[in-house]
Amino acid sequence: MRIIVFGAGALGSLFGALLSRENEVYMVGRREHVNVVARDGLRVEGHTEGTFKPGVGEKLKDSPFYPNWIILTVKAYQTEQAGREILDVLPDVPVLSFQNGIENELILRDMGIDAVGGVTSHGITFMEPSRIRHAGVGRTVIGELDGRVSMRVRALAYVLSNAGMLTEVSDNIAGEIWLKGAVNSVINPITAVLGVRNAALLEVAALRELGDSIAEECSKIAEAHGINMPENPVKEWKTVAERTGENMSSALQDIMKGKRTEIREINGAFVRKAEEKGMDAPYNRVMMNIVRGMEG
Repeated sequence: MRIIVFGAGALGSLFGALLSRENEVYMVGRREHVNVVARDGLRVEGHTEGTFKPGVGEKLKDSPFYPNWIILTVKAYQTEQAGREILDVLPDVPVLSFQNGIENELILRDMGIDAVGGVTSHGITFMEPSRIRHAGVGRTVIGELDGRVSMRVRALAYVLSNAGMLTEVSDNIAGEIWLKGAVNSVINPITAVLGVRNAALLEVAALRELGDSIAEECSKIAEAHGINMPENPVKEWKTVAERTGENMSSALQDIMKGKRTEIREINGAFVRKAEEKGMDAPYNRVMMNIVRGMEG
């Protein structure tokens, strides 16, 4: 299969590396990363070990092939910008979104892009250009936004699984996306504020209590919107934190680099969804504002 991975950060680089073993892959990323990958290959450490040689470049338009799929892994605040580039260069190619937040697939769909939803709880840390650490193995789920179990999604799930990312097909991808969003709304802000890895959230009773309160709030907001999450987020965030214990959350990695986080698209999305139903989301709002205050 021919696949473009649009957004070669930590997650995108892992997808690009694993898929490149048996597929044609072109990764779009930042110059300092893709230049070293082009020269030396992409080094993956941890649960996956090896040096991989996917095709790389800075622009979508420079892909050497016409893809079957685009896997979108850019930051959630870059979704509209990436969508415009996709529409300009490859408007008819289906896009699988693996991004933080609960709104990306709908943004893409409303732009006229053939979007498919995806979630993964693999833990990946970007160590330096051309080097990532696969710190934790988790679930990967994809699905059509309308709940159909289509042949194209089944085929893509097979390709991802064959590459080493065991992938399920869901008829409730919206629920999966909201569940991951709730988990991220717990893990990302707390780890970013405290500067700790995911496992630390399970070691202190006060942090577990705070995490549960955030997750419960997300659950109530989801229920108000008619979203059926497949697991209880109060239980799920602990499962993910344990499974990816050695991982640094994306928000923590961004804070350490002095970069903008996705906190407006993670906790902020739940605040916006609460407001749509005349509800308040004090836990999500406070965590969002604290992290925003820490951004460089």
